[in-house]
Amino acid sequence: MPVKKSALVAALVSFLALAAASRASMPHTETIATLPEGTMELLVEEEFFTHDNGYRRDTFGIGFGIVDRLCARVYFQYLHDGFPSSRDAVVGDTFVRLWWYAGGAAGGALRWGLLALFRFPTGPNAYTDERWRNLALGNNELKLGPVAQYQAGVLFFHANLFYVFREKNREGFYNGLYLNPAEKQTYNKAFGLNFMSDGTFLYSKRLENDYAVASLALNTDALYPFIPWVSAYVSRRFARVRDEIEEIPVEGALVNPLLFSAGARYFFSYNTFAGISATVSAVRKRQYPGETIGIEMRLQF
Repeated sequence: MPVKKSALVAALVSFLALAAASRASMPHTETIATLPEGTMELLVEEEFFTHDNGYRRDTFGIGFGIVDRLCARVYFQYLHDGFPSSRDAVVGDTFVRLWWYAGGAAGGALRWGLLALFRFPTGPNAYTDERWRNLALGNNELKLGPVAQYQAGVLFFHANLFYVFREKNREGFYNGLYLNPAEKQTYNKAFGLNFMSDGTFLYSKRLENDYAVASLALNTDALYPFIPWVSAYVSRRFARVRDEIEEIPVEGALVNPLLFSAGARYFFSYNTFAGISATVSAVRKRQYPGETIGIEMRLQF
């Protein structure tokens, strides 16, 4: 019996390790990775951009498993002008990521959930500061949508489809929400969700700066502890740029990017890995990154 129990434990650990490896989010594609309740995660990532004279962006993140199906992560970024040495550095944007795992279907082969990613403008304003464009937006943003995974043997297919609410230059992103229950206009404007009412969060003119994002990725655990992956990413703005100040070469403005990425990760254990990635842009515009190299490390405990 002791031998059988050891074999069972070993098989279970191996299965969990493979599952975690295949589900870890990739640079341009979110996955169904869900932190177990009561656990934490630390993330360090460094990206090197080749446009202009070169830039570097550091990302530091911490995640929390709130309950079994719900987890949250907070990301902080720091921007550097030039690499390998930095000529100047500033604080970048801050992100809060909320993820809810919905469940599975098709005998567990298909799994999905919903993601909300909040960007807070702690970095330079991309509308007025050319230097740090495409590294920080400096305005509010909210990304919402489903994330799905389909497993076919040792292959894992990942898909994202997001709607991104983007703040125009300092327009007051959350001013369109009406949450005071004591005020009549809160109900007239349906808490800010009445798209026919002027000034609400969903009012048509406030949505002209929004865009959609879609991405697909493929990885495999056949070579575990190495996990290779490839991905494609595209986004598209809904309305034409009409305001001169919005005519800037960034995603969601004058650039509708098409990105191709590839990378690999090595899992030192079930909850620790390091990875490297490369991204190439099929859209070439001045001041827009053509190539990006990234390195990362994550630890869950």
